Amino acid sequence: MPGRIPEITTSSIILVGSFNPTIFQPEWFARQGLLPQQQVDAAEVKVIVPEISHFETEQYVLQVTQNRFVAVSKPSVDPAPLRDLVAGAFYILEHTPVTAMGLNRQMHFALPSEEAWNRVGDRLAPKEPWNDILEGRPGMLSLLITSAKTEPPGSRYNVTVQPSGQVQFGVYFETNDHYEGPKDESLEKLMKILTDKWEEVSTHASDVANHILDWAAADG
Repeated sequence: MPGRIPEITTSSIILVGSFNPTIFQPEWFARQGLLPQQQVDAAEVKVIVPEISHFETEQYVLQVTQNRFVAVSKPSVDPAPLRDLVAGAFYILEHTPVTAMGLNRQMHFALPSEEAWNRVGDRLAPKEPWNDILEGRPGMLSLLITSAKTEPPGSRYNVTVQPSGQVQFGVYFETNDHYEGPKDESLEKLMKILTDKWEEVSTHASDVANHILDWAAADG
């Protein structure tokens, strides 16, 4: 049985380290052959100052501060080119100090009814412990699950589940593959993880969300 298809999806890559925001502007990406000139010409620049660079293209949103790099694909855009954009940029900027990386997937799933929607929260966060101490009907606003991974050292997998703010009777899932950079050749090794695992990130995120939604829908 095929898995559910999310109504809205986005992907993001977050790096933690030391960055020079003024490098990261649309024309730089065009000069390096990382973005087509047509997209760069149409880019919406929010701000580019020494403390922060923030701009949007047809497909991406980039925001870079002195200690954080964030690249996000816009809703339902193919996430594969986002990997190539980030890996290409840091292949060129190979000496950038980067200490950690997050590979993220955001998904909004529509459920068939309010009853099915409530059932997800009721099963993930049972209300029995709260009913006798809180007034009204308690409800789940956010659940965060984390799991340490065996390889590489320091990596972990985080899953956030919340009611969707964009889809009626929707459930929002955010998955985060977190990697700590090793002491030696940190950027190179993190970029290898990015290029090797990016497709797996999307597939596994869908598997996680569908597993939870199927479990919540099953008879308890």
